[in-house]
Amino acid sequence: AIFGGYNPLGWRSTDDYSSSSNAWLWFQQNNKNVRVPILQGGNAAVFDYATGGPCFGSADLLIGSPQAAVMGGFAGPDMEDVSINAGDLRDCSSDLGGAYEFVQGWPVRGKSNLVEVEVYINENVARSSGGGGSSNGWWPF
Repeated sequence: AIFGGYNPLGWRSTDDYSSSSNAWLWFQQNNKNVRVPILQGGNAAVFDYATGGPCFGSADLLIGSPQAAVMGGFAGPDMEDVSINAGDLRDCSSDLGGAYEFVQGWPVRGKSNLVEVEVYINENVARSSGGGGSSNGWWPF
């Protein structure tokens, strides 16, 4: 199965939700791309994990779930070592219909293992104004 998502906000490792009515998921069905739109309002379009992979909605599509709790939960003594808490980008889970419209044919339900992950960057994503180790706001680059 071939599927993916688009986040117009970029990924900044904020450990927080962001809203966007322009985010969407997609999949291929019968050699055609099928768009899965976000539900009206775009609330909780993405969750930007600091130590995990891309997350669309709270559980619509999650790639590389972090090993430690976030959002004020106890993460244990190893929280400073992000390599221990980092999610495995080969792991994927999906429960479509929370923040994104349920579209018949969506190829992932429950937990899956990924064979290949491709990531593209949009240079037009607005840069953040703070944090990070560089003057342009992108961390660590």
